[in-house]
Amino acid sequence: MSATSPTRPRHAPASVRKARRWLAVGAAAAVAVTGLAASPAQAVPISPDPSTPTVVFRPAEHRIRTMLDDRVTTARFGTSFTGAVVDAATGRVVWTRNGTTGLMPASTTKLVTATAALRVFDASHRFVTTVKRGPWSDQVILVGSGDPSFSSAQVAALAATTASAMKASGRTTVRVYADDYLFPAPSLATGWKSSYVPADTTWLRALVVDGRQNADTSIDAARLFAAELTANGLTVAKVGRGRAAVDAPVLATSAGATVGQIVTPMLLDSDNEHAEALHRLVSIRTGHGNTWEQAQAAQTAVLTTERLSATALHDGSGLSRSGRLSGLQLARIMANAFEPGNTTRLSLLRSEKGLPVSGRTGTLKASIGRFTTTESTCAVGRVHAKTGTLSDAVALAGWTVGGDGQVKTFAFVVNGKDASLSLKQGLDMLAATVTGCY
Repeated sequence: MSATSPTRPRHAPASVRKARRWLAVGAAAAVAVTGLAASPAQAVPISPDPSTPTVVFRPAEHRIRTMLDDRVTTARFGTSFTGAVVDAATGRVVWTRNGTTGLMPASTTKLVTATAALRVFDASHRFVTTVKRGPWSDQVILVGSGDPSFSSAQVAALAATTASAMKASGRTTVRVYADDYLFPAPSLATGWKSSYVPADTTWLRALVVDGRQNADTSIDAARLFAAELTANGLTVAKVGRGRAAVDAPVLATSAGATVGQIVTPMLLDSDNEHAEALHRLVSIRTGHGNTWEQAQAAQTAVLTTERLSATALHDGSGLSRSGRLSGLQLARIMANAFEPGNTTRLSLLRSEKGLPVSGRTGTLKASIGRFTTTESTCAVGRVHAKTGTLSDAVALAGWTVGGDGQVKTFAFVVNGKDASLSLKQGLDMLAATVTGCY
């Protein structure tokens, strides 16, 4: 696979898929404008042109449309709402309310980050952290790969191998340096509040051990490495930051967790550090660069390759208050995981390991109040979705199997209201409505 132009399994021709999806949008728009109500087996015209195909909603889909129309009320969800339900097999829009309106998506942005990481790297890819010799014979340089899963066990293994190599060359005193230049100096993304660091995430650096919350995770990693070298019989005279030459001799290497294993906590637990690391690594791998702006360009490029879109995104975690995604965009991002050509590459987004399960795992556990109301308990174990929360934004986007036995992807986003548990439970109710159980 090319680093700058990842290959993609064959899909239906782009023109066919694009026409199919926009035909579905036209159907939904026409129904919304004319106020037509479809009976369970009634075909609803999407154009006065008799040569234009018609769309037929299954009885279960008609129920979804009717119930969501009744349940998405201003009293409960306010005036800043976007939502959509899409039939995954056909790409047909089943229901939408303000479907093209972009709102702050919060952590549902991580669905974009996951899609990009799994597309560009594949779930089995591992990032490799190395130790290189410096220009002076007593210098050892820990080179960060940007791996957010880099662990203390890996540090210990690297130190043991490095110590053996240095002793073999007659060196028992060393100077240790951290090379974190894969990523630029940390800065706030567009739309980030200054309080987000360290309250919601750490500064993004290419070296971090065990996700430790430190002001300088790279120097922290170097100190941990130095301590392990000491435990292996070396004397460490200095710890600092330094850059390794590209062709410098490699003393030790260690591969971390797989991309799939990194994506999993990013989605299940909404890990912001994992998201921003993957966001930046995708940009570097695709040849765009390592800055926020370049990562944004890479993000857009991957979405374009997937024939998807985003109104505006500025990070990989969804912390940005300037980010915007619509209900239709999010529902289509989820539906993309069910495309025939993506059955392997994006399979994690369709598995219980990939997304929180209603009332059971991750950010949808019953212990934190999700899917625990009389409106939503019927959907426990049936909804797979990513949550999103900012102080005044709540979102839920994922998939379920509807009453017709077909996969439905959905997204509901609310802005301008306090992110209360009752508001989140309201979105749980909408997801239960998509399943057909409520």
